[in-house]
Amino acid sequence: MKTKSLFSLTIALLALAGCSENEITEQNPDANKAIGFNTYTAAQARGAENGLPDVKTSGFGVMAYQTNGAYTPAGAKSEFMNNQKVTWNGSGNAWEYTPSKFWPSGTNDKVSFFAYAPYAGSNGITLVSADASNNPQVNFSLQSNQKDMIDLVVSDPMDGSNGTMDMTSASGTVDFKFLHPLTRVAMEAKTGTDISANTDTKVFITAVSLVHTSKLNSKGTLDMKALTWASNTSDYLASPYALTAASSNGILNLTAASFAGYTTSSIDISSGGTTATSLFPANEYLFLLPVDNATGTAAAGDVQVKIEYDIVNKTSAATHTASNVEKTVNLPAGVLKKGTAYKFTFTVSLNAISFDVTTVEGWGTESNQPVTVP
Repeated sequence: MKTKSLFSLTIALLALAGCSENEITEQNPDANKAIGFNTYTAAQARGAENGLPDVKTSGFGVMAYQTNGAYTPAGAKSEFMNNQKVTWNGSGNAWEYTPSKFWPSGTNDKVSFFAYAPYAGSNGITLVSADASNNPQVNFSLQSNQKDMIDLVVSDPMDGSNGTMDMTSASGTVDFKFLHPLTRVAMEAKTGTDISANTDTKVFITAVSLVHTSKLNSKGTLDMKALTWASNTSDYLASPYALTAASSNGILNLTAASFAGYTTSSIDISSGGTTATSLFPANEYLFLLPVDNATGTAAAGDVQVKIEYDIVNKTSAATHTASNVEKTVNLPAGVLKKGTAYKFTFTVSLNAISFDVTTVEGWGTESNQPVTVP
């Protein structure tokens, strides 16, 4: 999975005006103003953390609605832009869309804008236009391949500094502030005892799964104005939901071990000592639909993680003994919230074999046994 981390980035998206003067019916000085965009976001477009280069590759989409007066979710609205794609022109060093759109000039005309990235394609994103009763929506499905999971971002239409609702030509450019409506997960593991200097014992993570009962959705519908996910009681990830190998379009960084004849596909967490080792490739994350929007899990154990690992002891250069261990641990309450990144660190406890002398039996009283030497 490609990853993305939250960082502040600003990109100017200027729309090119391509209409001639005789195409403009209104002669109001504001009527021939092309609509331009600005956006700032930590835009992460795939399972791995993605920045501006990925947004330039995928583009972003805009939904816009013209109203006579203020926009209301349950009110008349005319479609002004329907999933308008904005793309990067590398040679011109500018963002473009076509055909160019111009501000309406009616006294009460207003336009409200909603945006998302990456642009919809074969990535589980489909758009639903607003109607007289609803805001525009994003229908979102998690990718089957964990490596291809999408880090969806959507604009915040009600942001205090640059809201995109009820705009007119006097508003200037349309500034989109993008937010992350999913939840991001990283995982790492370490040993409770430092065995990095031990050449005869190693610990290998062999499997990781998420366990839940109707908590982790595979599909969701996001309201692009309220920025909330609708309740979905039918589409869930399997339980257990196994994290698959990165080499097979998954996220778990499994590689063939090479230790005293032990060759299992696994992750060696021994060499770091008590410093945690990432279970995912560098800068890659698991992106999931949040649990109950900004609330997260209601109780500890609503979502669990099952970890399998081998403790391998070297018996000769080419032989070993291995103990397979399977543990299921509870994630705490209040995790997997919307727009929140988590790093779960698992500590594998080791029970070293040691020796102790608890009792030394006394010899007792000497028994004097006479022996006659003939």
